[in-house]
Amino acid sequence: MRPSPVVVGYLESTIYGKRRGPIAGVVRFLLVLLSVAYGSVLRLYLWPFEIGLRKKQRLSRPVISVGNITVGGTGKTPTVQYLCKGMAGRGWRPAVLSYGYGGSLGGRFGVVSDEANVRLTPDLAGDEPAMLAGSMPGTPVLVCKDRARSGRAAIGDLGADLLLLDDGFQVWKLHRDLDIVLVSIANPLDNGRTLPAGRLREPPTALRRADCIIAAGDCDPGSRENMLAEIRGYLPSAPVYFGRFRPCALVSLVDGSELPVEAVRGKRVLALSAIANPALFEETLAAAGAAIAGRERLPDHHLYSDEDIERVGRSAVENAVDFVVATEKDAVKLHGRRFAVPIAALHIRLELDDEQGFWELVTRRIGSPPKSRQD
Repeated sequence: MRPSPVVVGYLESTIYGKRRGPIAGVVRFLLVLLSVAYGSVLRLYLWPFEIGLRKKQRLSRPVISVGNITVGGTGKTPTVQYLCKGMAGRGWRPAVLSYGYGGSLGGRFGVVSDEANVRLTPDLAGDEPAMLAGSMPGTPVLVCKDRARSGRAAIGDLGADLLLLDDGFQVWKLHRDLDIVLVSIANPLDNGRTLPAGRLREPPTALRRADCIIAAGDCDPGSRENMLAEIRGYLPSAPVYFGRFRPCALVSLVDGSELPVEAVRGKRVLALSAIANPALFEETLAAAGAAIAGRERLPDHHLYSDEDIERVGRSAVENAVDFVVATEKDAVKLHGRRFAVPIAALHIRLELDDEQGFWELVTRRIGSPPKSRQD
């Protein structure tokens, strides 16, 4: 069961000092105690791996992980798309291994898509795996809490020769050949505290496991330097690649037609999202020139009900918008729904400043694809 947005809002305003007074102080103190306890339990769990008492499972094909150390959206899914496209273009046959958050499988095994068909719906597989399956025809996508199991199935049953872990940095039981960690340039390590007194899944020292960092966001050179200094305190030598997530198209959810992003310039738009970081999505829309006349924010991975659709439709009419624009992740849950105004999904892609350097690192760590794939 997801926590109430009211409770989440109260805790966030308390954690980050927006609430004052003795009650807020007591709550903040208790949250810090819980954070310390959480960090201690996590260190105890990871200790056998660090000293070699517990071995990580190895799969027979290379594994790349895309993850983060913060709760909330940092662009893992478009980064997986970027890697899949790039590795397929270099002769690999990748498969994506996801947990399947938000799907009714609840961590049980499922093949979302094979080389020919999408097999599972978003309500079963989760919205992110369903989106990846729909946006990358021919790339198998599997869900399972046990990534080693889904990895073996991808290799043995679906012919994959490269495995990509979506949100895999905390998959401690599986060996990876390359660990990519995403951070936000503006706020890479939040307040430095783990849950529930901050947004970190692990202490900042966990960055030492990363093989490289992708820092995303538009900012001035000074902000970049500040971010680098913060990261280098924990990860002195691993490469850091700067990039951004750019909108590349608007795709109609009615007929699948594609419009340029410029189609929203100067238009009144209702921003619709059920993601971890709706503000970033709305900022992206605004940067594309849209006039955001309304916002509908739902919990991450939310499955839309008829009541949700009716409410969004009323809001679109009341705000006299030209478009309802949803995220690509939400689009897979909205196909077939009727709205009073045109609805489209905003597609985004990752752009890196040093693509050549990034792909040279990937090649060094992963090697070349099997010869049978190069012929």
